[in-house]
Amino acid sequence: MNRKFILIFSIFILLLAGGLTYYVIARQIPMDSLNRGNTPGNLQNSGLFLEMDGKVYFSNANDYNCLYSMNVDETNPKRLTTMGAKYINGADGYLYFYMDSTSKSDKVTGLGAASNQYGLYRCKVNGEKLTSLHRDFCGEVQLCGEYLYYQVKTDGGSLYKIRCDKKDLTKVADEMISPVCYSNGIIYYTGVTNDHDIHTLFTSNDGGASVLSGYYFFPEEQDGYLYYMNGETNYSIWRTNLTTGLQEQVTTDRADCFCVDREHIYYAFSDATAPGLRRCNLDGSDTITLYNGIVNSINLTSRYVYFKVYGNDNQLYHMPLDLSAAAGPFYVISK
Repeated sequence: MNRKFILIFSIFILLLAGGLTYYVIARQIPMDSLNRGNTPGNLQNSGLFLEMDGKVYFSNANDYNCLYSMNVDETNPKRLTTMGAKYINGADGYLYFYMDSTSKSDKVTGLGAASNQYGLYRCKVNGEKLTSLHRDFCGEVQLCGEYLYYQVKTDGGSLYKIRCDKKDLTKVADEMISPVCYSNGIIYYTGVTNDHDIHTLFTSNDGGASVLSGYYFFPEEQDGYLYYMNGETNYSIWRTNLTTGLQEQVTTDRADCFCVDREHIYYAFSDATAPGLRRCNLDGSDTITLYNGIVNSINLTSRYVYFKVYGNDNQLYHMPLDLSAAAGPFYVISK
């Protein structure tokens, strides 16, 4: 009898220990010092699209900017949130983003419809385990290793960071620094208060220095080059080799915004008579016009370029990167 009791008790203890271990592991948030949440170009343009692990996560303009997922070929769309999301980041099976109930699906009812929710959020890639990480009016967000760096718009603006598991909330700077251009432990950003140089911020110790002196904006790092808009040359696009320091003018066109991938630069050509979405090679050659009109919010995936047209913020447009179809409206309606 005693042996039988001991056996049953031992099995019970083993099952209890296994259950507790599973519970602890399931509650842990995976983190990696090498993670980057999204490309600088997408995040410079409101972070409306993120491609990760064969899926695309996006802010659906056809459904109150709610967070959606779909395949890279735009099939099988699914709604993940019932409120507007932007600055979408992701890593290791989780999504991180700014969510704001001022943009809210008509599917929200009851207390959810009456509440005012905003701030930095996290959820699993299927939309489950939605968690508020910090409640504030936030701007740009980038996942830099184990930490989310994000702008806070209140009290004059500042830069904060918080670990992915909602620990170690820290003010990094009293300026509303943009954290989106992150690469290999370094954030490249334009000075806000004292100058408009491009500075570095080392995430290992949150220290840094000025690296490019000038009137430069919206840096994007790509394969050893830093691309940016040069205010001293009519906001044309330039690049600097981060190894040699060599500066080159890439375009003579005035740009309103741009987005870089490993082959091309997509930019909003700012012109009073013939504005449009243009594309050129990384060295500025072979410039072509993809769409005629004033565009903004340029985001890229491996298959498509997405953008919005001035005056119509509730509609996205898209075009295949291989130019196999003309640019046109991108409609997504949930089932």
